[in-house]
Amino acid sequence: MAKLHDDCLHSHQIEPRGPKPPSSLLGRISFPQFLKCCWSPNDDGSVSERETLLDSPLSFSEKYGTCRKILHYGSHSCVRIYAQSPPCSPYQRLYVVKVFRRSSCVAITQAHRFEQTLSSAVSHPNLLQAVDAPLNERGELCLVTDLCAGGDLNTLIATSDRNLPVRSADCFFKQIMRALSYLHDHGIAHCDIKTENILLTVNGAVKVADFGSAQWSPIDEKTAKNHGNWIRRSLLANTGQYAPPRKLLGSIAYLPPEEFSSTDGGGSSSSGGGGGGGGGDGDDDVHDHRPGDVWAAGLVYMAMRCGRLLWRMACEDEDGGYMAYIRGRQRSNGYPPIEALGEKHRCNVIYAMLHPDHSRRIEINDVLRSEWMYDVQVCEAGENGW
Repeated sequence: MAKLHDDCLHSHQIEPRGPKPPSSLLGRISFPQFLKCCWSPNDDGSVSERETLLDSPLSFSEKYGTCRKILHYGSHSCVRIYAQSPPCSPYQRLYVVKVFRRSSCVAITQAHRFEQTLSSAVSHPNLLQAVDAPLNERGELCLVTDLCAGGDLNTLIATSDRNLPVRSADCFFKQIMRALSYLHDHGIAHCDIKTENILLTVNGAVKVADFGSAQWSPIDEKTAKNHGNWIRRSLLANTGQYAPPRKLLGSIAYLPPEEFSSTDGGGSSSSGGGGGGGGGDGDDDVHDHRPGDVWAAGLVYMAMRCGRLLWRMACEDEDGGYMAYIRGRQRSNGYPPIEALGEKHRCNVIYAMLHPDHSRRIEINDVLRSEWMYDVQVCEAGENGW
């Protein structure tokens, strides 16, 4: 899957997934004809007709075409693939559109607006940014993103031979770390990191997607000053003092142990994991979910290297696999799946990411500064985002 070039740089070739574009028609059209079709004015139309065409706002279906496939159908939203055929082009452009159903519930409407604003505000090569947030013909809010034709990391792992090559896994992982570093530096925790939410382009660029569970996290004044804090200002301008609801966040298999605890103040099911005052003066009341992102990212790396998740839930009383991990941490020979990663610096970082005590868990920026990550080369596609 990864090719190594003579200059020691590497690239990825991932089989495209999703609807295939129609067969090329370029063979039937000469290049001058193609340019004329695209750029020549309509000499048969009147001046007023041409001005009307230029000034008329396009409808949702005119901009993004028609729905070709439903990827996910949830209680408050659905995700679809839309295909739009540009004039005189033999190819269709594919978009992923998340449609939020209209609701009379204020909390649901605010949650949709929070996700829409955050998805539009982020700007990083390894985050999936919304290219538009229009209303469709039914008046429903939509989030439009470009299609990542490489599919998601979960599918790639499932279709690989047992696990991913070390070079590919390390490259993908460093891209994920960079995306999370950007979010965490801006006081945002993703709260749903899992292989299904790690999308890939055909060239191997990672796109961390789905901000539907994102939460405020407290940041100090120095961090806010260094990173401008403009994402928070954008969220405040569009959502006011809205705080995401207090709920159990993420997918069970990726939840950190503190989410199942009722005694350490970490679990959102018991102590109010989400809430807070919109990233301003209320930061003191906001629980920090960023250590949970670190935990989930560590499990994503292990899934890439082992071809499976290590346990169903991080609770000793409920899962024997997790109990085996806790016992392995206490033994001199360690936990076999992590020890099998080989390079010692790599093992140490993963142990630190999967520390059961969230207060002692390593931070994302420290992962990126580790000797292991420092030596990992990211492919060109991962650097530029496509």
